[in-house]
Amino acid sequence: MMFNFQHTRPLADLLTVSRVIMGFGLAGLGMILGPDALPLAVLTVLLCWITDFVDGPLARHDTNNQITWVGSHDAEADLTTSLGVTAYLFFSEYLSGLVGSAIVLALLGTWVMHSHQLAWPIYALPYVILGDVVFREATFFSWLAIAFLLAVLSVRWSRLQKEFLPEFFQAVGSLFGIESRLD
Repeated sequence: MMFNFQHTRPLADLLTVSRVIMGFGLAGLGMILGPDALPLAVLTVLLCWITDFVDGPLARHDTNNQITWVGSHDAEADLTTSLGVTAYLFFSEYLSGLVGSAIVLALLGTWVMHSHQLAWPIYALPYVILGDVVFREATFFSWLAIAFLLAVLSVRWSRLQKEFLPEFFQAVGSLFGIESRLD
């Protein structure tokens, strides 16, 4: 039996849900194994990034143009993953309680404001901190993450320029009452 590539939304939804589960798993890795789980935490983050990279194109490829409940909550899956990285860093004692709390409040604050574009840099902050830790303690895994990010950047460069950056700058501009001139 062959997979029907016309109906890819269920697979996209499964990947999105798996990212939520892995976000909770990252917190669990920090609580149970702490710093010893660093390589596994990085691999989990890479797997989360892969699911995030693939779920959108799969959902858009589906011939049924209806957005599912899971698909409409993709940003919450991203939030959960970023919170999971923050929890891993805190429980592994790479972050102080004060810094971890500030990141969590910033993440939740941008989520409550429903500004997904403005949330992107804040969502990235735990990954940057994790990257710093990985560069110091698990160099191979840092190069693996960099290779993946460069590959994604090369594949998504056009979309980054035409969609993500204009949306981000438009959101920043709206904070200050500035109209977008990026058309």
